[in-house]
Amino acid sequence: MRSIVLIVEDDLVSCELFRELFRRDNKIPFKIVHNGEQAIEICKKEKDIRLVLMDYKLPGIDGVETLREIKKISNNIPVVVQTACVYEGDRQDFSNFGFDDYLCKPIVYEELFKIISKFSVECLN
Repeated sequence: MRSIVLIVEDDLVSCELFRELFRRDNKIPFKIVHNGEQAIEICKKEKDIRLVLMDYKLPGIDGVETLREIKKISNNIPVVVQTACVYEGDRQDFSNFGFDDYLCKPIVYEELFKIISKFSVECLN
């Protein structure tokens, strides 16, 4: 079984950054979608999703509602929120909402792959 990282990001520049970061390590399959509705549909159809990296602010269904729907599909899929600024209170809010961790934007290669190895070690084999 292959493991896929699902990236939920509406900003096209950020999407291109993710593509570039994942090209550095071409062993990790990934998919990019641009809103919460697409993320939910992919999680319903694709049983190989092992990690979701999701922007907090999304068009349509926001990150929190998308998280809730993904967790209904499978509570075992870790969902990591991406956000531009993280204050101490935000970290607690993210945890209270049910996010498994967070990534600060701009995304840095080393931090991204720390998260991937933390939640999706089988991707790195």
